Amino acid sequence: MNFFKILIKRIFQYEAQLVLKRYKPKIIAIVGSVGKTTTRDAIYLLLSKKYFVRKSEKSFTAELGVPLAIIGCEYGTGSVNQWVSNLLEGLQLLLVPRRYPEWLILEIDGDKPGDISGISSWLSPDIVVVTAIGDIPAHIESFSSKEIFIIEKRHILDALGSDGLVIYNADDTVATQLVSSVTCRKISCALGEKGDVKATTPTILYAGKQKDIPIGLTYDVTLGDNHGTLTHLNVLGIHVVYASLLAIAIGIEKNIPWQDCIGLGSTLSALPGRMKIIQGINDSVIIDDSYNASPLAMDQALDVCQHIQTTHNKILVVGDMLELGKYSADSHRHVAIRAKDIMQYVFCVGIRAQRVYEELINLGFDKERTKVFDRAELAGLAAKEVLGAGDIVLVKGSQAMRMERVVEQIMRHPEDAPKLLVRQEPEWIERD
Repeated sequence: MNFFKILIKRIFQYEAQLVLKRYKPKIIAIVGSVGKTTTRDAIYLLLSKKYFVRKSEKSFTAELGVPLAIIGCEYGTGSVNQWVSNLLEGLQLLLVPRRYPEWLILEIDGDKPGDISGISSWLSPDIVVVTAIGDIPAHIESFSSKEIFIIEKRHILDALGSDGLVIYNADDTVATQLVSSVTCRKISCALGEKGDVKATTPTILYAGKQKDIPIGLTYDVTLGDNHGTLTHLNVLGIHVVYASLLAIAIGIEKNIPWQDCIGLGSTLSALPGRMKIIQGINDSVIIDDSYNASPLAMDQALDVCQHIQTTHNKILVVGDMLELGKYSADSHRHVAIRAKDIMQYVFCVGIRAQRVYEELINLGFDKERTKVFDRAELAGLAAKEVLGAGDIVLVKGSQAMRMERVVEQIMRHPEDAPKLLVRQEPEWIERD
């Protein structure tokens, strides 16, 4: 069966290569560890104002997801019928000419060695966008060292032509290191003054009688002589700021009007599970960051909670951060060190998150205000018992921890879960 799946993937890749040769679209490849999907959506929103654009729609592995996006298949290969349908879709593209996108926006995931190098052997992007990576990247467990991880990411940069363009997060040390040897043109994006595209540190917006209910963020952007203010509602976190900066860099390159670029503030929606603000029970506020977790993303989420000004409780429900290998124990202890002075309650889910619990106790955190559970649902029940009006709840953990189940238990309108939360497809709902 494994041989058959490998064969099918090879056929998809071959079809995708033929499609690219026939239609010759421009390609934007997005690599990094944090914020790729939000960046993808931001770029799509801008380019689609002028061009016929397609973006990756599903989070598949690189070897499968990229070919499916090129062919235009929304679903994967979960059944023989789906395999046949996808293969026929690719064949029709080759045999019957049709209107094809001028631009493809492709997320390139590198979960293990060979993912990006394999794609880079036949995919030649016109623009590579490098999002935040962090000192301890996601999926580092699959690589023997951070240097090998960086080498794997660099393959997609090596596939750029001499007239290619790299747009990157200049505030991220690893991303900057990754692009340092690239000889083609580069555009940097950063907070402060060091980027070509600059943003001020975002300010949290508040509502409510006491003006202590966070509802979004706002910040100023500068590119050359262009200046503007972006405001995003129902989302918090620096990831949306960087996504907008990276997209604006592409937008200006491709002659998208500045006002349309600034319009990202109102058009870029909060994605499920990515620092999305959701109403909680008892008039509490949920910051739903349940999509996934890495040390950098965890730090960024805790930064937001640290800067929220409120007299109410701040509560962390944290699940395991997976695939960190030798960095796992220290990374989870670091969460405890950060959370100790920010949170009034900390509920942990999983054997790795137990390190958070243990370190909190070692640091003198109130034993009555922290517990560890083996299932997300139990942590949700614990959070439910202490939630009061105005309390802020951050929910975050790796995908396999199913932290969206915590959010569903404590959200004011659980009937809205299918449209607000991640992993609401039947195949996820049915999993234990």
